[in-house]
Amino acid sequence: MVRIVLDTNILVSGLLHNGKPRRLLDLAVNGNLELVSSTEMIKELSEVLSRDKFGLSKGEQIVMADFVIRLSKITVLKSKFKAVKEDPDDDIVINTAYDGDAEYIVTGDRAILSLKKFGKISIVKANEMLNYF
Repeated sequence: MVRIVLDTNILVSGLLHNGKPRRLLDLAVNGNLELVSSTEMIKELSEVLSRDKFGLSKGEQIVMADFVIRLSKITVLKSKFKAVKEDPDDDIVINTAYDGDAEYIVTGDRAILSLKKFGKISIVKANEMLNYF
C-alpha cells in the first residue's frame, strides 16, 4: 500500500471542499492508500482549522482533526532535517514523511514542491498523486 503524507493545505482543502484533495482522503478511507501524520502536523491542522476565515465551530474543528487522526498512522518525529530553506516550519512535513516511511508528500506548497524529492520520498501535487491510482 502506498504511504503518503498530506500537507496541511491539502488536508484542509480535502476536509472543506470537493475536489482532488477530497478524492485523496476518500482513497484513504477506502483503504487504497495509507496516510502518515505526526502529532506536530495534527497540531498545525488544528491551528489552521481554528482560523476565523473557515467559520468552523470548535466542535467541527475537533471532529475534523479527530477524523484525520483516526485515518492516519501517527509517527513520532525523531528526525530534525532542515530541508525547506524558504520556510523552516515546513520541515515538519519532511520529517514526518521520513520518519513515517512515506513514499510521497502531497502538497500545494511551492517551497516544498521545489524540492521535488527528499531521499526516496517524491513530492507531488494532488493531481499527480491521483494519476498513480
